[in-house]
Amino acid sequence: MTGRKSMTMIEYMLQRLCGHARLGLTISVLIVPSLGVAADKKTEHNFSHVAKYVKNFDGPERDAWQKPEEVVSLLQLWPGNVVADIGAGTGHFEAYLAKAVGTTGRVLALDVEPNMVTYLKRRLKKEGLTNVTVQKVGPNDPGLAEGSVDRLLLVNTWHHVSQRAQYAAAMNRALRPGGFVVVVDFTAESPEGPPAHERLSPATVIAELQAGGFSARAVAESLPLQYVVIGQKQVPSQGRPAPTARQRALIDIINANGDRARFTRGVNTYTVEAFQKALTPNDDPALRALLYHNDPVVIRTAASVFATRGDQGLAILREISVDAALPTNNRSIVDDVIWTANARPKLPPR
Repeated sequence: MTGRKSMTMIEYMLQRLCGHARLGLTISVLIVPSLGVAADKKTEHNFSHVAKYVKNFDGPERDAWQKPEEVVSLLQLWPGNVVADIGAGTGHFEAYLAKAVGTTGRVLALDVEPNMVTYLKRRLKKEGLTNVTVQKVGPNDPGLAEGSVDRLLLVNTWHHVSQRAQYAAAMNRALRPGGFVVVVDFTAESPEGPPAHERLSPATVIAELQAGGFSARAVAESLPLQYVVIGQKQVPSQGRPAPTARQRALIDIINANGDRARFTRGVNTYTVEAFQKALTPNDDPALRALLYHNDPVVIRTAASVFATRGDQGLAILREISVDAALPTNNRSIVDDVIWTANARPKLPPR
């Protein structure tokens, strides 16, 4: 690989494009402009005719391993959200994101390559995605105002950023309380992707996001060639009032059943169902308040009750997850419950 060190990423991948038979996987990296290593040479590459590459950039071969619907589901978007796709390329994810945020939400498609930006604007106009805005940005800053977005998505992009700790801090500032970033990148074992010396391990990505002020962790997914790391914006707790008598009574019920699930951190199907039977229609405010408790078993039990209610329950959890008053640890527990609930197979109506 030493003979290629003087190449930019795009030069290397263009060379592979001409001689590699497995075009679908090879071009996956081409869609992402070089935010770091090639930023000072990007004008040498002419993408004026980028449309001729679109068939490969956005072909069905990519969907087979990129799994865009699964990736977008990890963002936990709902109507009205603002999400930024950093390194949008030809816009492979824009239709999925636009649908998730609805007509009341916004998608910001950001890229450093001017010809990609020009192409993407034409594509979105043709496809009628009126809730998507395209913008050219610099290589070392996403160009987002403080507290202006709910979610950030970086697919096949993070390894291109040259000043990642600085970039992570800028992303952190751009997020609203409770917001998070989803980073998707190639595993070390993947037969496709950037050269080995440019790949990043999940542990490295986690450390770099933490350096920018995030609470970060890898999450479970089924992508065959990639991993996913999520970085949560941390917000100091503003405190909550002391529990009411009803809240204390509900906590006692949780604790009384917790021993039944001592091997699963005090929460399992039995404890959640037993707790549900004790609830009345007027208990929702008390139930929501339990999400602010300092006991993880209480938090997870209350969150699980909301999650078992389906979409309405998940909507309540989402409101809680962006509440600046929710302690950081509690928010991470709630996020885990949301992802677990959304990962369950959807049962057909009875």
